[in-house]
Amino acid sequence: MVAPERAAQEAARRKFARLGRDANNFTHPDQLSALLSPYQLVSFDLFDTLIWREIALEDVHLKTAEFGERVICGEDGPLPAGLLMHCRQRHQAALKAIGMTQDAEFRNEVDLAEVFDSALAPYITDNARRALAVEALISYELETERRTLVLNPVMRDFLVRLRAHGKTLILVSDMYLRERWLRPILEDHGLDDLFDHVFVSCDMGVTKNSGLMFDRIDAQLGSGDWRRMHLGDNWINDVLRPREHGWDALHYFESENEIRKARLDHLTQLGAHRRPAAARRLISQITEGDPTEGLVRLISAGFVSFTRKVLATAQQGRFDRVLFLTRDGTIYHHLLRQLIADTGAPGALNLPQFQDLAFSRRAGVLLTCPDLSAPGWEDYIRLHVRWMQDEEATQGSIISAFGLQPEELGPLAEANDGMPIKDIMADAAMSSALNAALQAKRQRVVDYLDQQDLFAPDQRILLVDIGYSGTVLKSLSEHIYALEAGGRSVRSRLVLMMFAANRYYAGNLGRMHPRAAMLDTAMIGRADWRHRAAALNFAWLEPFAVDRSRGSLRDFRADASGRLQPVFGPGSAKVGSVSRGRLLSTASAMDRLLRISPLPDATADAAIAQAITSHFTAPKRATLKAVDGLTHQAGLTEITEGSLLTRVRPWRLQSDLSRCVYEDRWVQGSMAASHLGWLNPLLNRLIGLLTQ
Repeated sequence: MVAPERAAQEAARRKFARLGRDANNFTHPDQLSALLSPYQLVSFDLFDTLIWREIALEDVHLKTAEFGERVICGEDGPLPAGLLMHCRQRHQAALKAIGMTQDAEFRNEVDLAEVFDSALAPYITDNARRALAVEALISYELETERRTLVLNPVMRDFLVRLRAHGKTLILVSDMYLRERWLRPILEDHGLDDLFDHVFVSCDMGVTKNSGLMFDRIDAQLGSGDWRRMHLGDNWINDVLRPREHGWDALHYFESENEIRKARLDHLTQLGAHRRPAAARRLISQITEGDPTEGLVRLISAGFVSFTRKVLATAQQGRFDRVLFLTRDGTIYHHLLRQLIADTGAPGALNLPQFQDLAFSRRAGVLLTCPDLSAPGWEDYIRLHVRWMQDEEATQGSIISAFGLQPEELGPLAEANDGMPIKDIMADAAMSSALNAALQAKRQRVVDYLDQQDLFAPDQRILLVDIGYSGTVLKSLSEHIYALEAGGRSVRSRLVLMMFAANRYYAGNLGRMHPRAAMLDTAMIGRADWRHRAAALNFAWLEPFAVDRSRGSLRDFRADASGRLQPVFGPGSAKVGSVSRGRLLSTASAMDRLLRISPLPDATADAAIAQAITSHFTAPKRATLKAVDGLTHQAGLTEITEGSLLTRVRPWRLQSDLSRCVYEDRWVQGSMAASHLGWLNPLLNRLIGLLTQ
């Protein structure tokens, strides 16, 4: 156990482990069976008596504040950092004080909705929009509470027995959430039907702590002459105050429960959540158990972290639309919708439109393909056939690289399959037919993009992809330049957000139109040499991200209504990837884990990114076992399944590593599988230096 953990545990045990039972307290409800017989009304505290939290209350508040800073935007930009956390301290106390000075209706409790509303008022003046923001915050906090709360089963069994004996049972809670918000918590734990009445301080306007709550309950129920017993874990609120107002009361004192509460509070005070050991503990929770499942959980956690950042970027950047690029960006579309549903507040969020956009490197090459009349036509064809096919430009390789159909070239296609580009250029009929087919397909790409309103409206569009180098946005930038050169006004602003970047990312930054920008990659970036080593290629990442239900994007064809639809090649039938259903269900579990982790979001995200790079730059035997059988999809045009690993021979180290990169295999994994993993630390340093 690390130092803060040990200190917190020891402090909690010193305080509570030796306290014994006396006439004022009970440790188990069975001790009360005979005692409660003459009582007509039995009252229960809720938190830390019937249910308890797995994280400290302050950490629940922090989760809500982080969520609000991600998804709520003020009229002048993002909310001030810390506003939503700090308003629950001094500002909440001020609102309570105001209520206590009112002659008409004395209040010493405040509704959290009132706190949030007045805190947001300087930044969101529109009442309706501010009300939705408050609703979203409270819904998220409620959902977090529901995930962190655990039922005390012995107390529930006790309630059932009391109910059977005809007792009037009530729930009394000092709580800043109204009864309507507490009801789902009660339902989750099978407590909702066990109480005749539920009294919450923010509904009543007064607290148990003041004692006035018990007077108001008597006034409302007419129970002043009854024998009444209140049971709860807080000595002042649940024992002294009700006794001062004519009730009997006992202190629920269960030492392990008290130690648990005190330990959580001590850890928060010590700032243990921000120490490296806390991050290591989170990663251990994610990856524990079977290596394969652990690796799937780790990648899923990385995808969740990235998707949360996508949502924050979309909201704080005030984007009108978020487009997820097929085939490997759409996993984040599924995840985003899942995460939004899991916030508990999907209807209260002012969200942009979410859509998929069918685009690929081949579509980008077609989009920027010049006409035959342009002086650079032949060079363009040569360059891109070499890039996409790794072949010299012949009629056959051009057809394959650009995804043309032989019938589009007519009778010339079959007879001249091997004709090199220089001969095509010398044959006017052949070059014209080839150019006509390319330009017709290019026009379909243009029409599809126009159909998506990608350029004309004045809008902010966030493009989301797994990433690597940003060639998609580079192609769109070139198209914007072409549109403007042709006299067409482009008003949209395009921003690309990527999970990962490779060594070509920096070079593509200089190719962007001012209306197109690439954000720094969110998870696997360029600043850290370890990330650059992991990003030498991404054979290790694609089995988790790529949508294998579809093959490569081949074309766009009009449907019955005349609307262009993407045409994909057949999906892969091979078992070589992690299914999307499995990833989404695992990601949901990881979202739950991150929600109840006391780590701040930024700390958790950085720890997950570091763990991913460590697993794949210095793979251990467990990681190799976990990826055994996985394949990745290589190729810039038609997709081919390939192994993640290849053999690396020490006597041909340089050539085999070059081949590994050329064939898009996982470099460090191939080294480890070839019993050369001991060289990976040096190799990673070299990659980090060479790719700076």
